[in-house]
Amino acid sequence: MITIGKRTKIEGITIIGEGDIIIGDDCKFGKDITINVKKRFVLGDRSILSDRFEITGFDIEIGKEFWCGRYCAIGGGSCMDKLSKLRIGYWGHLGDFGFINTARPVIIGNEVGLGQDTRIYTHGAYQSALRGFPVEFGSIAIGDNCWLPRAVVMPKVKIGHDTVVGAGAIVTKSLPSGCLAVGIPAKVIKENCYPKPLSKAKTLLFIKNFVKYFEQDILYPKEVNQARIYQVENRIFVEDTLFDIGDLRIDGKATLITEKFKNELRRQGIRFKYYNDNGMYKQW
Repeated sequence: MITIGKRTKIEGITIIGEGDIIIGDDCKFGKDITINVKKRFVLGDRSILSDRFEITGFDIEIGKEFWCGRYCAIGGGSCMDKLSKLRIGYWGHLGDFGFINTARPVIIGNEVGLGQDTRIYTHGAYQSALRGFPVEFGSIAIGDNCWLPRAVVMPKVKIGHDTVVGAGAIVTKSLPSGCLAVGIPAKVIKENCYPKPLSKAKTLLFIKNFVKYFEQDILYPKEVNQARIYQVENRIFVEDTLFDIGDLRIDGKATLITEKFKNELRRQGIRFKYYNDNGMYKQW
């Protein structure tokens, strides 16, 4: 059975396999995307899949506002076996050429970024176990709010919440929450360093500098007067639309400029559970 959400069009997608397909509202797709699942595939609202994404597996569920770059893949060896499972929370990110092997369960939390060329492997095997070569299968778990740019994660690894993995690292052992880990193999160089919320003064300064940057470097000259941006403590008004940085709330109309503003905040890791619903911001 195939269920397609409102305002979602599936041109450019090849669907094969016998599994159920459930795609949410307002999803967007690039070219030459293939979905082949044995049990089911679920994709959350407002997700974006770019060109040449190959999705193969037994049981896959991806949350709201997932973004995937070009030439990515979910699947690999043993991905159709009944032990295979993938769960990705909301605001997941998979950069260009990313790969997730699901021979064994992969559980990824909310707000996790897997940068370009990041690879996740739940099995490592080729040569004969009878001749003493390493053969390893194991699930992988990544907690909420983690960032792994151009990294490799090996079987049986657990990564805690709020963890940053340095670019190019190979993670062979589990990492605790809130740490910074770098190297080959990855080693923790700072413990309990994240999250580290800014003070009120530094937060207000960040907002002030961000508004200045947005007006100077993002908006075109004719847009600056139209935008009418001003700051009141940790609240920002853009064309009379409120962005509350403290409560992560948006109230008001959704316009081209407010959408630009929202997207630039997203690039700073500041995300809102609000979306454009016919010209007005609506909460999830």
